[in-house]
Amino acid sequence: MTSVLRAVAFANGLPCPHEGQWLKSFDHEAFNGRGHGVFTDDIDQAMHFPDAAEAMVFWAKQSQSKPWRPDGKPNKPLTALTVVIDTLA
Repeated sequence: MTSVLRAVAFANGLPCPHEGQWLKSFDHEAFNGRGHGVFTDDIDQAMHFPDAAEAMVFWAKQSQSKPWRPDGKPNKPLTALTVVIDTLA
């Protein structure tokens, strides 16, 4: 079963302009490790993962160019976004 990531909100609870859209692409290294995502309303254009576990690994990926945040915690830029995993048949 293929899985895709759908935006819900920012992790801090603020509304996200991509709410309800699927992740089309994400560069964890863009903007000095802050990351950059592209979203789509078309599920066929979304990034497809082999399963939910692989989708979660991608979501939690740590930046290689800037692996640590100023507070000493791992820099995982996509985790700034709360997501749900949709499973496709």
